[in-house]
Amino acid sequence: MRKVKIISRKYDGTYRDEYEAFLYTETDEIITLLSLPGSKYWDHRKAAWFEAQDGLIEIHFKHKWYNVRHICEQVSRANLFYVNITMPAIIHAIGIEWIDLDLDYRVHLDNSVERLDQTEFEQNMQLMRYPPDLMEHVKMACREVELGLISRAIHLIMNDKLNCTIK
Repeated sequence: MRKVKIISRKYDGTYRDEYEAFLYTETDEIITLLSLPGSKYWDHRKAAWFEAQDGLIEIHFKHKWYNVRHICEQVSRANLFYVNITMPAIIHAIGIEWIDLDLDYRVHLDNSVERLDQTEFEQNMQLMRYPPDLMEHVKMACREVELGLISRAIHLIMNDKLNCTIK
C-alpha cells in the first residue's frame, strides 16, 4: 500500500482538511483507504494539526455523492460509521480530493443513526449558492444513505432476534 494525500474542500473551494492515508484499493467505482489510529490531519478552519484517535476504512465513491468512514479500530468509542454527503471523489497525481456538502450521518455504537449539520447545510446553501442540480444530488444521496442505514438496521435486528453474529 502506498500513502496518498487526501484533501477535502467546501463547495466554494476553501480548504477543509488534509491528511495522508494508505491507498488500499481502487476500482472504476470506489477508492478504499486505510487511516491508522494516531494519523495526523491538518484542519484548515482551526489552522492546527490534530491526531485521529480511531483507525478507519474510508470508502470514497467516484460516482456517488457521499463517502463512508467505517471505524474499524475503536479508541474514541464515538461512532461505528460516519457518512459525509459529498461530491464524487477525484483521484489524481497528488492524491484524492472531495468536496464536503455539509450534511453527515453518524451511526452510534448502539446502532442509532443521527443526521448532522442541517443548519450548516442550509447556511452554506445560501452563502455558496448551491445550484438546483447539486441540491438534487444531495437529496438523492441522503435518500440512498438513509435507505442503506435502514436496511443495515433491519439486518442487525433480524440477526439479534435469531441470536446470530454478523461477520
